[in-house]
This record gives sequence, structure tokens and C-alpha cells, in this order.
Amino acid sequence: MAGYYYPARAQPLSEALEALLASAPAPDPASATAVVLPHGSFRHCGRIIAATLGRVAVPRRCILIGASHTGSAMRWSLMPGGAYQTPLGAVPVDEAAAEALRARCPFLEPDAWAQRGEHSVEVLLPFLQRLAPSDLAIVPIVTSSEEPEQLRQLGEALAQVIRLQEEAVLPIASAELSHEKPVERARGRDEETIRAICALDVPRLTRLTEEDGASLCGYGALAAILQAATALGARGGTLCGYGTSADAGGDPDSAIGYAGVLIR
Repeated sequence: MAGYYYPARAQPLSEALEALLASAPAPDPASATAVVLPHGSFRHCGRIIAATLGRVAVPRRCILIGASHTGSAMRWSLMPGGAYQTPLGAVPVDEAAAEALRARCPFLEPDAWAQRGEHSVEVLLPFLQRLAPSDLAIVPIVTSSEEPEQLRQLGEALAQVIRLQEEAVLPIASAELSHEKPVERARGRDEETIRAICALDVPRLTRLTEEDGASLCGYGALAAILQAATALGARGGTLCGYGTSADAGGDPDSAIGYAGVLIR
């Protein structure tokens, strides 16, 4: 994914991150219960990722749930070990946390192959490498499931595993909003979706998704993370940035919506 979604060499990538973070609002040192981030290219939504993560005290341990784009037949893929690689270096898997989640959610298939080439996780990693401590470790999960019981079970498991840790863990939903809509229609629908996310209202998010077909990319990730955040005591979300692919020069008749939300 390096080269298409973000610069493929370490120095240009570091320079791009510095530029994006320099233009973000002043950082807030408070921790977050969870965050929602888009997974488009740096050109399309890097400023939104920066405006969101730039406000967070990113811990060394993060759990990322992203939408599946690779065509894998697996509804769930959890990477149980190994590492993701970016031009800034390797990001190892938190094996203990991954195993704790598997023990609570048997449907999480331990298969790293299903994540090869999956940008919904990878595109966020350079930001985490820049903002988190140097011993960053992640639990990457990729899903195409919209099964309510599985999403509820994963949300509860995430909350349980995070509560049991002796240090902070940041759960991250990697999701995008409207897909392939005229830009004004996309913005209108995205406003409704963002209100549901900020209210931690999973039933409302589900209804909007059902009304709009497959437009939302990452419903499963959002539903699981919002339920986990609620179980962890979060009261709501704050929109940190929003834009569309049309704002970055894309086709205004076929726009994608991007939003960054900080949940506390």
C-alpha cells in the first residue's frame, strides 16, 4: 500500500506526517476512550487523521478494527502474531491481547494472510508510529461481518480485555462514510451518520446503514468499537475533522466521505 496511500520511503513519509500534524489543531493531552478514523490516502484524508490523532495521548498499545477490501472469504481475520511493515519500520502484534480476544470471540479467525494488502489498517500505522511510544504494539482485526450478535460480543470482549490491562489501550475503528454519491448528497447523509457515531447510537447507525445499502465502509468496525466505548463508560464523541474525496480533487458526482471522531 505504500506509494499509493502514503509515501513509500521513510524520509518523505516522515516529512508528510510532520506537515499534516503541523497543520492540525493544538494537541489535547487527555486520553481517549476510542477513536474513529478514515482509511483513505494521505492526500484524501491525511489531514483528518492528523486532526484526530493529533489530539490524543496515543498509548503504546492499540486495537485496530478495519473493513475488509482484499476479497477474502473470511468474515473475520485477526492477526495473532508477527508484524505489519511500513517504511518507518515494523509494528508488532500484541500477542497476549490478541489471544485474550480470541478466547472470548471464537469467530475471530487467526489468519494473517487475509490481511495482506489491507489498507484499512496499514494506512493508519505511520500516524501511530509517529505519535505513540517507540514500543508500539497493535491487535489488527479485519472484518466484513455485520452480524449483530458477533459485533455485540466483540464489543463486550474489547471492553473486558481493555479493563484487565495495567496500562492504557486505544481501540480504533477504521471506517469511511458515504461512497460514490454526489457530493452534496454525501455530505447530508454523512451528517446523520456522524451524529449517530457521536451519540454512540449503534441502533441508529444500523438503521442508517440499512437504509443506504452498502454505502458505509466499516459498519462492523464502527458498531463493535462504539459498543466497547459505551461499556467502558464513554459518554459521546467529538467530530475532529470531516471532508470528502471531492475536496481533494476527486469526482464530485462520486464522492467518498471521511470523518475523524474522538470518543471520551
